[in-house]
Amino acid sequence: MRAATLAAAADALKRQSARKAPFALAFLTDAARAPEPVLIARALPRGSAIILRDYQMAKRAALAAQLKSVCDARGLFLLIGADPGLAERIGADGVHAPRWWAPQQAPPGMLLTAACHDAASLARAAAMGVTAALLSPAFATQSHPEANGLGADAFRALAANALLPVLALGGVDETNAHRLAGRNVAGIAAIGAFLR
Repeated sequence: MRAATLAAAADALKRQSARKAPFALAFLTDAARAPEPVLIARALPRGSAIILRDYQMAKRAALAAQLKSVCDARGLFLLIGADPGLAERIGADGVHAPRWWAPQQAPPGMLLTAACHDAASLARAAAMGVTAALLSPAFATQSHPEANGLGADAFRALAANALLPVLALGGVDETNAHRLAGRNVAGIAAIGAFLR
């Protein structure tokens, strides 16, 4: 399964990172591209994370509860995007802040991750007490085909100056993750890499 291969690449980054995140591998839900997130959750290795996005999904709370059950059984982290109330109701491990949502802080006892795209957003995330940043797009990606990837050099430079651990997102897989290795690069977050 691809999850094991991606986990090995993520762990290699984590071993070289000066800052550690609670998890080195995260799957971000995307109803259009990955309509069966529970199947992916069941394949993730222990200690990985699922970040529930799909912000407008009609049955989002039901999916969150289903994912929580799988995460509990498999030893996975579950973070809920932009909805601390839902995260608290189902007992999720944390909250994820997309670019368009800026919480003041995570609910007490919860992890907080944030989408970051440049030095300014990394600095804001660190000031908010974010647990880990998802820095993107590292490379060209299907999720945002109009966006130019940062490229390995720019990605490593941004991560090296970050005051928190960074997970690489955007076009990252087991074939190119090694190019991002460096200070503070603590793992991989992905959608498409799980689907090949």
